[in-house]
Amino acid sequence: MRFRQHAAITVVFALVLAACSGGADEQESAPAAGPPVPDGTFETFDGEQLSLVELSGEPLVVNFWASWCPPCIAEMPDFERVHADRGDEVRFVGLNTQDSREQAEALIAQTGVTYLLGLDPEGALFADFQVISMPSTYFVDADGAIVHRHAGLLTEQQLRDLIDEHLVDA
Repeated sequence: MRFRQHAAITVVFALVLAACSGGADEQESAPAAGPPVPDGTFETFDGEQLSLVELSGEPLVVNFWASWCPPCIAEMPDFERVHADRGDEVRFVGLNTQDSREQAEALIAQTGVTYLLGLDPEGALFADFQVISMPSTYFVDADGAIVHRHAGLLTEQQLRDLIDEHLVDA
């Protein structure tokens, strides 16, 4: 019985709090930006150290991939086609996670991708982004806020649509 009373009081309190959170001078506001892009660094395949925060100022598509991930391999040519077509509007960053450099380089040669690629061998950025499945793609606005996350394979058309929806026409 005591549990029911406690639960009922909690529900009533939550409803009162929700009702009081508005107000007579309530005003419309812009939608809240997503969380900021993590500030971890990565090494490019050219040996340069970069952070995604350094790349703010332009929209980013950040894709986590690995050589052991069949859907990652399948989507890389589609990412390359969209990059070739839209790379002047949106910067593409592919982060290889938990692979050896040799495995990653072999896949890069196989797929022919040319957008910015980096190494996350210990999975630090993978953890910072709280990735839960592979592949995972994050859409980051020019202000450095993550505005959309997609878990799983993306086709060329899906990628184009998400860029238009969240980064270019947003």
